[in-house]
Amino acid sequence: MAAVHGADPMVIVKSPPGAGKTFLAECACAVATDNPRMKVAIVTPNVAQAYDIVRRLTAYDLPRLIAMHAQHRQLPPDLVGRVVEQKGWNPAANAGPGILVGNVHVLAQHLSSLDTHEFDLLIIDEAYQLEASNLMTVCDLARRILMVGDPGQLPPVQPVDTANLEAAEHKMHRSAPDYVLDRFPRTPVYELPVTRRLSADTTAFVQPAFYWGLPFESVVLDQDRKLDFAVDGLVPVIDDALDAVAAGASIVAITLPGAPPLHAEVDHELADVSSRIVERFLLRQATWRGERCLRQEDIGCIDPRVVTGGAISRRLRELGLPNVVVDTVEKWQGLERPVMVVRHPLSTVGRPAPFDLEKGRWCVALSRHQLGCVVVARASVETVIADYLHRSDTAAAGAEDTVWQGFVAHRHIWGELERRGRIFAL
Repeated sequence: MAAVHGADPMVIVKSPPGAGKTFLAECACAVATDNPRMKVAIVTPNVAQAYDIVRRLTAYDLPRLIAMHAQHRQLPPDLVGRVVEQKGWNPAANAGPGILVGNVHVLAQHLSSLDTHEFDLLIIDEAYQLEASNLMTVCDLARRILMVGDPGQLPPVQPVDTANLEAAEHKMHRSAPDYVLDRFPRTPVYELPVTRRLSADTTAFVQPAFYWGLPFESVVLDQDRKLDFAVDGLVPVIDDALDAVAAGASIVAITLPGAPPLHAEVDHELADVSSRIVERFLLRQATWRGERCLRQEDIGCIDPRVVTGGAISRRLRELGLPNVVVDTVEKWQGLERPVMVVRHPLSTVGRPAPFDLEKGRWCVALSRHQLGCVVVARASVETVIADYLHRSDTAAAGAEDTVWQGFVAHRHIWGELERRGRIFAL
């Protein structure tokens, strides 16, 4: 309501995982187009996110719903005939109250055809994935801006080292909300206090590790997130870990002895264990109590790197499980599954790189599941964390050291798994 009817030109909403931030954007659209009958544009970092919002908005009785994309694109088949497709900018189609949805780049391409304050309200969804430099290209398109996003997830992808840019007055490489709050610290900020995806058990891991400045709790009822197995466990360690998930331990770890193999691009033993975990969930007929027996599509795998994820995919196909999605953290951001199997990013040879320690990457990996998450790691992870020596050149002077923050998060999560007896050693 503050973004639609308030006096402030910009409002930021911070959201934990699964809090319903996109639903908030939907509600803002419904209110804005009904009263005071605004022209609204929803901007996303990429086109897939734009299509997803369009799908959700088709459930509302809106005066107009337009999906704007580039000339070479086609609407997904499930949206054809349900929304107005617009390739490029068409001012005649945007008269009066209604919603236009597009990614930031397609709107930026047509700035020469768009008037200042072309819209009454600009909503930035997944705002923490959007670079401030991209926000600046479209921020004059509306008098009011609502930014909604998750501050704990991956920052905008940068093709260059941005450490030196932290010394600049205008830190355009930062996420849009971070840049705005750095320049205009009195910008109104609202915090969503709950998660509707993560159980209370998972929240106890994730919130203190990744969301120090955003307190939230789970409103999920334990009885709504029960996992049952129709078949008893037969495989030592793996089935013990799965039984722990069924008993309410929503995050567990399974470790292989030793360290990853030297001079090998892929740890095939880790890939094999990850695949066997998925297979055991399905062979034991894992069931979401009150919902359904889990299928291949209900289980996802996250691997930080494409090559090692490819090894898991190949092994799953060999096991006759081709419909289990295996992908990187970047692709899983914004998605969810009942069960996730995650390779620990510190299961690497030698000193962990900043990529491996990145806080947002680990946060996304541990917050996609609704029922349970099984972390697969080498036992050497414990030594990697214990022996880690932080370098002083990972961040510019005075800047936030996100690599150190990531290490602290890793240390906290692994320590909690140990303290709660949730590490199962093969």
